[in-house]
Amino acid sequence: DLAKISAKIKEVSAFAASVKEVHTLIKSIGDLAKAIGKKIKTDETGTLESSTADQNEQLVAGAFQVVSTVKGELESLVQVDGISDDLKAKVNEAKNANDGLLSKFKSSAKDNESVKKDEEAKKVIDRTNASATELKKLDTAVDELLKAANEAVSAAIAELTAPAKS
Repeated sequence: DLAKISAKIKEVSAFAASVKEVHTLIKSIGDLAKAIGKKIKTDETGTLESSTADQNEQLVAGAFQVVSTVKGELESLVQVDGISDDLKAKVNEAKNANDGLLSKFKSSAKDNESVKKDEEAKKVIDRTNASATELKKLDTAVDELLKAANEAVSAAIAELTAPAKS
């Protein structure tokens, strides 16, 4: 039935768009990490330069807010009707990884002096740092979720082009 297939394509496409938004938010944490220990140059070039080290609490707080926003997005995605059990499982994997990263932020914040330090901030928000395991887990889980969502869109579209059964 064309109406059902069209509705399914619309639902899966909206789901994939929401996953892409989560993916973009998670990737933005890497951009925030590039600012650890830096400030904006005052010469109007709009570039970053080294700054007084170990002043990162606001930067880490901003990254924490991004991860908190992702938590809400993932909770909404798991409630979407009409998505496969496989997609729901991948959303739950991402949600669990996100919760792990939020816990790391919270434990880092308990010792406010350490989160200020460049090296400690990197352990939380710099995916190139060996200690940023929670961020890497979340990054991987969201990548897998996005791949599965895109595959679901392709499958829904393929249904539309499949020959009708007589």
